Amino acid sequence: MKAVLRPVRIIGTGSFLPGDPVPNTRLDEILGSLDQAPPRVQKFLGNIGPVMLEKGGVERRHFAIDPATGALTHTAASLAEQAARRALEAAGREPREVDLLLLSCPSSDYSTPPTSTILQELLGIEQCAEMEIHSNCSGVGKCMQIAFDALRCGRYRNALVSYAQLSSVYLRGCYFNQTQMNKTQAALRYILADGSGAVFLEAAETDAPCGQEVLGAYIESVGGRRRPGMTAGGAIADLMHPDRQTQAVFEAGSHHLDQDFTAVNNDAVPTLIKGVQGMLRSLNLQGPQIDHYIFSIPGRQLYEANLERVTAVFGIGPERAKFRAQDTGYCGGASVLLHFDEMVRSGELKPGQTAVVYSIESSKWMSGGFVVRW
Repeated sequence: MKAVLRPVRIIGTGSFLPGDPVPNTRLDEILGSLDQAPPRVQKFLGNIGPVMLEKGGVERRHFAIDPATGALTHTAASLAEQAARRALEAAGREPREVDLLLLSCPSSDYSTPPTSTILQELLGIEQCAEMEIHSNCSGVGKCMQIAFDALRCGRYRNALVSYAQLSSVYLRGCYFNQTQMNKTQAALRYILADGSGAVFLEAAETDAPCGQEVLGAYIESVGGRRRPGMTAGGAIADLMHPDRQTQAVFEAGSHHLDQDFTAVNNDAVPTLIKGVQGMLRSLNLQGPQIDHYIFSIPGRQLYEANLERVTAVFGIGPERAKFRAQDTGYCGGASVLLHFDEMVRSGELKPGQTAVVYSIESSKWMSGGFVVRW
């Protein structure tokens, strides 16, 4: 007997931005001084920093930092909790009803237990299936593919997917060995932000088409023979030798978050386009059939430099692929769920419209996302 694959619906969305909005003029104040950084880094921030902020097009962003003390106000789990609760509320569901809990984040709260189990505890879920996906921007697509496949084949009735981006843990002045900083590590303070997003999915009772339906999810990695585009050390690979442990890692500054900006500028958008094309082909969809493209674009300069290419490839006008980070900053994988939630709640995403939600991750050149027909 042939198995029936059930439609999967998104019945609730949620997002969360911690703290008050931080304007560009207060970034260094909130993140803490870099007065011990090498002179070339301080000169770079003084001369190039304002230009980066202006061209980036982000007017305000959020950090999970207490301005008075500089302490973090959230962990990855508690950041995810806020978006997850909002998605549950929008779906009209209680945490105890969750069958499958999926969390993705770039950094875990502990080496063990998994952060997904901490989120489970915070939500008050006594028992459920749970998974943590260690990933940056492509984590949303990975979680959505697992949830989509598990629900449509009947393994679970529903799934709560959440992503948390706590960039500020890497960006505060107190985190760095400032004497070992380079310019790109400092520049990331002017790009990244904190936030979380979530969706609640439910399998339909019948195989009949339904609204708010996930048409499919897709992930791929093309970095098997490519150098990483984003790195952060401080884990096992840095601790292999007995004479190089945590203090030595700090002294070398190898725990710093770093970015290959040249590779990102050259390769990020082509990799994103390739991934979206693969996803659309797998679903027998054409670019013009999509009403909204929600992409993980960190700055307006990168967006505008590639807008003509993106719209030409997918056969759409610029109104279908907007830059949306001006009031949120770039929250990694959380960005696409934040913008998706905004569109749902504002009514910009209308019944019957189709949206692509897709992210590119430069760490090892992965990408992923999903398509939903509202």
